[in-house]
Amino acid sequence: MRSRRVAFAVARAGALVLVGAVVFAACGSDSTSDRSERSTPSSTTTATTAPATTPTTVAPLTVPVPPLPPAGPTTAPPPPITVPPRTSRTTPPTVTAAPAPSSTTKPSSTTKPGAVTRKTVVYTPPGAPKLRADLVLPRQHADTIIVLANPSEGGFRRKALAGWANFYAQHGYPSLAIDVATPRGLTTYPKPQTDVKAAVQYLRGRAGALAVDPDRIVVQGFDIGAALGAQAEVTPDDPFFAGPRHYPNQSDKPAAFIGFYGRYDGGGERVPQIYYGGPPDSPDPKVQERYAKADSVAHATDAAGPALLFQGDADNDEFVASASAFLDALQAAGKDVTLALWAGGGHDFDQDTSGALTSAGKQAAQQVLDWLAARFPPS
Repeated sequence: MRSRRVAFAVARAGALVLVGAVVFAACGSDSTSDRSERSTPSSTTTATTAPATTPTTVAPLTVPVPPLPPAGPTTAPPPPITVPPRTSRTTPPTVTAAPAPSSTTKPSSTTKPGAVTRKTVVYTPPGAPKLRADLVLPRQHADTIIVLANPSEGGFRRKALAGWANFYAQHGYPSLAIDVATPRGLTTYPKPQTDVKAAVQYLRGRAGALAVDPDRIVVQGFDIGAALGAQAEVTPDDPFFAGPRHYPNQSDKPAAFIGFYGRYDGGGERVPQIYYGGPPDSPDPKVQERYAKADSVAHATDAAGPALLFQGDADNDEFVASASAFLDALQAAGKDVTLALWAGGGHDFDQDTSGALTSAGKQAAQQVLDWLAARFPPS
């Protein structure tokens, strides 16, 4: 499982878009907190890599990347980049970058935003169960916003995503960390998937007030949240998900997907008979439809935008295999997809128990910034 064909193309991005004052009136009267604070620059970590096939130089918190390939088809594979290993392994994995949509390379921004506004909102539609989210909006921010999803079996996890939300805020990206109906025996398909879609719809409906682009909403999920985010990626505007948890007459299509250590094939449920309404061999056509719809690998051809996958190679084999299968399916469908296989990385390699980013997490986060800048450059 450790040697897979993987892809990773990223480029340096330009200065972040400066936008005007943030308007929060449109966020609704369900908000429970609102405060401003000063962001502190993220710490700097120096990563050392072993020599790769293509010589590269690793700077603090950055991964050297090849230039974006010219527009149009090409038969030559893009040059490799090296990913800093989490541990002292002597041979880091090689990640191959897939062609990016833009052929213009922009340098990464080093500008830190000033004040950051934080607000807790209810993001689900009226009449649906009230689920809350933490909206973090730097005063000077990009027009791309990140939906962060990380539900757990034992309860809601939006607070555990503060490390990622703070990192994004420090680099000028707004984010929405959401609570999600908890899967695995405590809810049924497709409730949690629809909640992630509702978060995209919520931001689309308030994009003007928040000064973000409704076509630049990126879904980023972790573990179960990655499986849910992948569903948003491969089932955009699918009427199967219509219902009281879904906003009517509003697109749920995300611009891109970032997944960390997810199961993308619909498997891994501890009580599938409850989650899907019956066993996999159930004769009920509705049950069969749920199993089929939950397999994001099978629906890769419908992916809404580019995808960036992170997976530790020391994780459970099922997760490594699922990430590889999703990569293969997206590539076969001609999609822009990159898989970073992290040397020595287990589950949750990017965060510690408090939710703060680990050293490996900060390196992965820098890769995410470069990837975002290449695909969503300042407009």
